[in-house]
Amino acid sequence: MRTRAGTGASVHPATKAAVAEAAQQALRGLDGEKPTFGFLFASPHHGLSEALAEARERTGADIVGCTSAGEITEHGLTHGGVALMLVASEATTEVRLAKGLKADPQEVARELCANLPALKKAAATYDRRHLTTVLLTDGLAGSGERLVSEVYDRRIQVGTQIVGGAAADEGRFEATWVGAAGGASPDAAAALHVFGATPWGIGVDHGLRPTTKQMRVTMAHDNVVEEIDGQPAFAAYERHAAARNVRLTPENASSYLIANELGIHFFERIARARAPLSVGPNGSLVCAAEIPKGSMVSILDGEPEKMILAARAAAATARANVKGPVAGVLLFDCVCRGMILREAFRREVEAVRAEFPEVPIAGLLTYGEIARSHERVDGWHNTTAVVVAIPA
Repeated sequence: MRTRAGTGASVHPATKAAVAEAAQQALRGLDGEKPTFGFLFASPHHGLSEALAEARERTGADIVGCTSAGEITEHGLTHGGVALMLVASEATTEVRLAKGLKADPQEVARELCANLPALKKAAATYDRRHLTTVLLTDGLAGSGERLVSEVYDRRIQVGTQIVGGAAADEGRFEATWVGAAGGASPDAAAALHVFGATPWGIGVDHGLRPTTKQMRVTMAHDNVVEEIDGQPAFAAYERHAAARNVRLTPENASSYLIANELGIHFFERIARARAPLSVGPNGSLVCAAEIPKGSMVSILDGEPEKMILAARAAAATARANVKGPVAGVLLFDCVCRGMILREAFRREVEAVRAEFPEVPIAGLLTYGEIARSHERVDGWHNTTAVVVAIPA
């Protein structure tokens, strides 16, 4: 059977009605085929447990999902709604949910991957030897990067890929939820493991540039940066904002921090982008992922045109990595890109569509993007577009 995908979206304020509307649209895209698995991205306005239960009841598919800072389909970006992709496929799949991410990402990874050897054996019967794991994490746990590494370390074959994103809550930074297998929770991670006959295509790009000189992280632990160049880390942002006639305080800083993230340098190249989420005690910065002590960093900015070109470049790479036609596309895009582009974000979706005309697209604005494979040792990203092409 050829793999098919369909998408749907709704901004109906009632959760069940919104999911019902989105499911009806997505099912139409499958031309009568029964969906096997799916992805649900929902505004924090909606209860994720209720949304996933309704999607499961209406489609019969195994669905993973999370809350978002904006919901994406090929028709554009919504806020306050739901976006759903359903996939009809012969792939061998499994969904898992594990809680306790902040305290023990290693144990969460173990739970998510516990059945992979048996799943691999079942898939091999049908010559389905290419594994892609779609991983969704709590965006506020601060341990997402370590989780990606732990899951990748449990890979059971060459060619394993991990893609996905960190749940969001429309910039509130209060609670982000993920769900699968009949449940949903904050402080959790969900995984969909897919063994297919051909590999999924992945593309990653950001289009960012530094706006400050390089600075050294002189004190940090886990996902908290305490000092930059021997001063409270927040002081670097206060100076950056003051030069732009903006007065930052710990109370009003979150949106500015996310729109101007920290870049970790490898010599002159920006190796990774990291999102500060809030100001902590004594002028520290609480980030979406770890920034090690001794790192050289700069504050980043994105020019809209370069960011849109980067999204198209990521899409082109994902397309080139698929051998044959594409059934559907997942787009994991950082919330800060939405904040920088604003109304022009539709052009980013259009840039991805230009590489995948007539292909259904679903995704979300995240608090972190995931793309890990043998070609990419850095699995956790911020301010980045991750494009994932599902083979037909």
